[in-house]
Order: sequence, then structure tokens, then C-alpha cells
Amino acid sequence: MKLLCVAIAMSLAACAPAESGSGPEPAGDTFLAVDSSFTGFRTWESFPLPAGSSLTIHTSGARTEYLNRAPAPGRTAFPVGTIIVKESDDGPIDARQVFARVKRGGGYNAAGAAGWEWFELKNVDEERVTRVWRGVGPPVGEKYGGDPNGGCNGCHGAAKDNDFVLSPQLQLEMF
Repeated sequence: MKLLCVAIAMSLAACAPAESGSGPEPAGDTFLAVDSSFTGFRTWESFPLPAGSSLTIHTSGARTEYLNRAPAPGRTAFPVGTIIVKESDDGPIDARQVFARVKRGGGYNAAGAAGWEWFELKNVDEERVTRVWRGVGPPVGEKYGGDPNGGCNGCHGAAKDNDFVLSPQLQLEMF
């Protein structure tokens, strides 16, 4: 019975939401993000992407990227539990476009951006979001949907040497 409780506790720790910019990394080799994992993302370290940047691909206009926790110096990959959110900077909060990626680990998305899970989110208010979709790519019917090797994985595959992260502000060598 004691062994089962330890296994359950370890499993739950791997699913806990990431702390905002601090705290220990998730235990284990898998992190399963839930809506609350993104709560307060605007308080995380942020990186502006001005209008006209080559990385404003999802829609036109300025964007801000948010990182829940910087990787340790010298890492060659982002650690499991890393969350990156990209949000448009214009319009009312509930009309902004929000995309995210989570380093899920555990062999997830092995044929694409290894370890990464993609999300589209919708702002509920200044603090909270709800999930529109999640997976190895957008579902059929979405702008990039239906092809798990297209959409997110297709573009981010160009940044394999930086753990599939394209952003110039999030180059592993900079941490």
C-alpha cells in the first residue's frame, strides 16, 4: 500500500502546474499541462516580438512571448515542464490570439518536435485561459490542421538544433 501511494504521489507531481518563473522543475520525465498551468503567464519573463518580425506568423501584428522558467546555463534542450506562450498584443484581452507549447517529454510527439505539445488557448480574463485545442498539431478544420507533420511541427522542425524553438530571444546558448 505504501509503495502505491508513493507511485501515485510521484505521478501527480509530474502533472502539477509549473511555478511562475521559479521553483523546482517537475519531477519525472513527463509533464501534463492543464489549463491552470498557464495561469498568470503574463507575470513570467517576457520577450516582445514587434510587428513585422518573421516570428509573427500566426497573425500579423506585435506579439509577446512568455517563458515560465529559463533553462539552466549550458543546457542543450529545454527541460520537461517548460512552457512558452505567445500572445498577440492588440485588441481586448478576450479577442487576443494565444498559442503555447509545453515540453511534455516522455516520448511525446516523437515524429515531430520531440517532447513538445502544442496548444491554442483563449483568454478568460487577465489571469486565466481555457484550452481551445492541444496535441501534436492543430485539429482538422483549424488553419494548419490535419497534418501532424505540417503546421507546428513543420515550421518548428527548422529549429531542431535549438530544441525546436525558433524565437531568437529563446536560444539555448543565451541562457
